Amino acid sequence: MKCPSCGGSLYYDIEQKKLQCHHCKSLFDPEKLSTDNTAQEDVFAGSRLYICKQCGAELLTDNDEAVTYCSYCGSEAILQSELSGIHKPRYILPFKISKKRCKEIYRQELKGKWYIPKEFRDPEFIEKFRPFYIPYWMYTVQFRRDPFELEGYKNYTSRGYDYHEEYELKAVLHHDGLYGVPYDASRNFDDSIAEAIAPFKRKEMVDYQPGYLAGMYADRPNVDAGLYEEEVLERATEEAYKDIKADFGNIELKLPKKKKQQEFLESRLTGEDTVFLPVWFLTWRNKDRVAYAVVNGQTGKIHIDLPADMKQFLLFTLGGAVLLFVLLSLFLSVTSRFVLWFSALLLYLCGRRYYKELKEIRDRENHVFDKGYLLNNEDELPMSEKSRARARRRGLSGENFSPSVLFLFLFVIMFFSFEILGFFFDLLVSQTGAAGITAIVLLLQTFLFLKSLNVARNLKKKHSLLVLLLAMAAIGYSFFTAYSQPVQDWWYYLGSLAALAAAALMCLDLIARYNETSTRPLPSFYERKGGNDRA
Repeated sequence: MKCPSCGGSLYYDIEQKKLQCHHCKSLFDPEKLSTDNTAQEDVFAGSRLYICKQCGAELLTDNDEAVTYCSYCGSEAILQSELSGIHKPRYILPFKISKKRCKEIYRQELKGKWYIPKEFRDPEFIEKFRPFYIPYWMYTVQFRRDPFELEGYKNYTSRGYDYHEEYELKAVLHHDGLYGVPYDASRNFDDSIAEAIAPFKRKEMVDYQPGYLAGMYADRPNVDAGLYEEEVLERATEEAYKDIKADFGNIELKLPKKKKQQEFLESRLTGEDTVFLPVWFLTWRNKDRVAYAVVNGQTGKIHIDLPADMKQFLLFTLGGAVLLFVLLSLFLSVTSRFVLWFSALLLYLCGRRYYKELKEIRDRENHVFDKGYLLNNEDELPMSEKSRARARRRGLSGENFSPSVLFLFLFVIMFFSFEILGFFFDLLVSQTGAAGITAIVLLLQTFLFLKSLNVARNLKKKHSLLVLLLAMAAIGYSFFTAYSQPVQDWWYYLGSLAALAAAALMCLDLIARYNETSTRPLPSFYERKGGNDRA
């Protein structure tokens, strides 16, 4: 956009809420400044489309300078393309958080964060925050307008008597339709990011004017509005029933079954608009992984992907270990047997944490909580043990167990379980000290090992199976060393080192897996076919 006074480039100044000229510093109202453009009213005016040659992201802007940085993949080269047939939004939510304030929020969020890559605190890197408008579909849903009948009841106690009252109610919705059910219209924006910085205050939206886009970037709407129709109707219907329940206070309503609720209210989509919502976007890239820092441009709510720097972690850990060793050497004296059982117990406690983290990683890798992915990729997901068991019971897997074989299998398992438990009970009664404690740890570790194996086999990378085997072997060695009671101390120290080494491997494996789950693979939007955001 050009300045009416001097012809210089205009940009939207967030703090002044005005368009300002780079050259003469003149200010203009974005609502009143018109652009000299012969384009149709329903398409963008004065903007250009840039396509990243690496990930395929399509970015809209009216900046005169060449775009040299893609916020999605961190690429330094953007290819220019023509702008045609891209419909402009109906509403836009102007930025309220300035870049200066955005950087303050970001620095404040990093306080107290250890082991993060040094680039995260680099002023030159932080300066790459870009103002982005993310497109959303805003749907309109209408319901039946005529009054309708419902049944309700109320139970209460008064003066020692129990009362049950039934009601025949007449309800009516106070509005013709529900507007403002938002769903992301960009397949570039990830579910977890959108949820982390939500919500936006949609009451502050204004009619779209091209001036609000001056000096900004916008993601092109590239998800079909029909993708979310079913979810929009379901969500809007739930909101309508909440309004109805609120009208009748503490009366319990007898509502139709969930499958019949939309039909009963005659819920139907009557239209959708595109709206632009403001986001500050920053990308950190390391080889084929990227991490995002995203700030809500209206409320300042922030989300940062924080990978750990392995070198920094090892350096701090080594320094802490040396300091701890010196302090313990000066003030504490222990026997080799104590070191053995303590190391075994420490390994078991690390294993419990390891098991918990592996479960979360498995759920994330298999998209257990990603409704959209589950709906679209159900055939690709691994079947859980419970699902296999249900399938076997229904005879779907082709494995048929006869009652006699199943009874024999359970009898053998129970027999050996009682024998093993009896052995450990006798050992605890007859042994004290390291042997008794390591016996308990070995028993607990065995159950934990079996549970962890069931989780690790569903991970994409299977090296955790080896870590679990090493941990089991280390605790097994510690138990047999304590049980046999060798004279030489080095047997005990060898078991301690094995247990501590296995614990260290668990920690390193968790950090490596954390770095994978806290960063994202390089996006390739050319290959993606649908929206990934249900937020």
